[in-house]
Amino acid sequence: MGFRIMHTEEMAEFLAQPLVAVLAIDDPGWSPHVTPVWFMYLPDSGRFQVMTPTKSKKTRLHRTGTGELSLSIQTVEGATAKYVNMQGVARFLPLDADLLNATVEKYLPEEARAAYVADPPEDAMFDITPRRITTGVIG
Repeated sequence: MGFRIMHTEEMAEFLAQPLVAVLAIDDPGWSPHVTPVWFMYLPDSGRFQVMTPTKSKKTRLHRTGTGELSLSIQTVEGATAKYVNMQGVARFLPLDADLLNATVEKYLPEEARAAYVADPPEDAMFDITPRRITTGVIG
């Protein structure tokens, strides 16, 4: 078993896959609020984007907290595990149509995309600037 970090291009290829990230945000007086999310990685700027409903718990916690959150994206294939962990600060913005379309294209089969775009459950987004990214390939 070995360990290595991912180089920039390998990380971008990994994050382009339709993987589900785990988003963690501080919940004062309790353990962090953790939830699975779809995400987009923007390699040109190094930012991450996550769609969210305006009335979600993660949105409320973001508005009342520091604005910082974490994402963890990981896969396991046999004895090999790959991961990208990101800690950063998020801006809360109205949902961008480009993000909606790119996310739906990444995660949904073609026949399901139009219906999702016509009535998405999300109406806002987190635009996340990483403070730290760690990667690893184990195995």
